[in-house]
Amino acid sequence: MSLLEVKDIVMQFGGLRAVDRFSVTLDVGDIFGLIGPNGAGKTTVFNCLTGIYTPTSGSVVFSGQNLVGRKPFQVTQMGVARTFQNIRLFKELSVLDNVAISFHPRAGYQLLEAVLRLPRFLKSERKIYQEAEELLEIFGLTKRRDEKAGSLPYGEQRRLEIARALAAGPKLLLLDEPAAGMNPKETEELMNLVRWVKEQFNLTVLLIEHDMGFVMRICDRIAVLDYGVCIAQGTPKEIQSNPRVIEAYLGQEAN
Repeated sequence: MSLLEVKDIVMQFGGLRAVDRFSVTLDVGDIFGLIGPNGAGKTTVFNCLTGIYTPTSGSVVFSGQNLVGRKPFQVTQMGVARTFQNIRLFKELSVLDNVAISFHPRAGYQLLEAVLRLPRFLKSERKIYQEAEELLEIFGLTKRRDEKAGSLPYGEQRRLEIARALAAGPKLLLLDEPAAGMNPKETEELMNLVRWVKEQFNLTVLLIEHDMGFVMRICDRIAVLDYGVCIAQGTPKEIQSNPRVIEAYLGQEAN
């Protein structure tokens, strides 16, 4: 059953067409990779899916609802969460508070209840922090709970960002270069973690990644962008042997 249907999206910036008629369908439970050389338009696609950009044309349908024209917070409320290529944490807040913040849009209490600290507010806050603690345990960050997020090592900041995205309760998780800057051991741990959270949280995952070993081992299917155009889609094996993909990465015609 399809969860996300992207059809012929175009993203035009003046005379530059950053994405040119890109289409993809994600089925429930997929781990789908989006790859391509630097500047190929991958993050622009993510921005079109999450409301940061409104596509010039084309459609984005998620769980039967159109995402085009919706604001980022509305897209998140509908069940789409993402991480960013450049980590975006509240660096001066604690690790625990960074995760708890993402639960608040689903808290269920009114502003006045929070100001007056009424019973529903207090009950909801206890539940939020309990669930935030559980996510920190899953991601191996419990010992860091009271530290400032900005003080964490790079790999742990990446894990915290994924934990915070999961706190929003998504059906679709978008990961923008999750393995960037990680050493081989951290990358292996991340691969196992993504597989585990996909199963435990019933997620569909769409990821951008430059680490080809990571992509080929974790993804069910892959799409390849080059100068905004999708030049190939298929299984990892099909992508690895595709002459157009080889040409895009090597800059020369494959023999």
